[in-house]
Amino acid sequence: MEKEQYWSRFAQDFEKRNLYVVGINDLSIVQNKVAQQKNLKMTLELGCGDGAYSKILTKEASQLTATDFSDDMVGVATVKLDAYDNINVEKANCLDLPYPDKVFDTIFMANLLHVIPTPEKSIHECKRVLKKDGKLIVLSFTQEGMTVINKICMIYRYIKTYGKPSPLAQTLTVNKTEAMLSAGGFHIEESALIGKKTKAIFIVGSC
Repeated sequence: MEKEQYWSRFAQDFEKRNLYVVGINDLSIVQNKVAQQKNLKMTLELGCGDGAYSKILTKEASQLTATDFSDDMVGVATVKLDAYDNINVEKANCLDLPYPDKVFDTIFMANLLHVIPTPEKSIHECKRVLKKDGKLIVLSFTQEGMTVINKICMIYRYIKTYGKPSPLAQTLTVNKTEAMLSAGGFHIEESALIGKKTKAIFIVGSC
């Protein structure tokens, strides 16, 4: 079975590493934005990592299926999320989801589209498994809108924490991400660049 290699190395302390790279203040802004999403119902999370956002999503989801392509991330998330009755942690490939058509009300993905080889294919899969009027929530940290000094500092922290970026990594902007979702058949309901020193794209699209 195919295995993820790059991110799996950081599974044991992934949340701590992200906190260092992003910064506590901006990470709090992003987490609060996610927490503001209400009535998520049947929710699918793609690229759940070690479950940091899963803990937020579960408060508004009737049932959360938290998935990742990394066996190591799935293992760590399973342990961390064991106490939550409405979360199932599973391995899944976001480019070829193992779920039938039109079963989820909401799909959430954080920092995923910019690190996979064909993000358009993942968006197509999201459209397939979402119910009519379902929502896709995309969160992705970006260099867009950052000052030069803040970019330099973030890049330094990233390289110190993760080393050389994944060869699949690309730079996303708000407009580029909106265009991807629109081309995939989604109507953009909300689009924003959030954060202070470190910036993140936050977009909600509906079927």
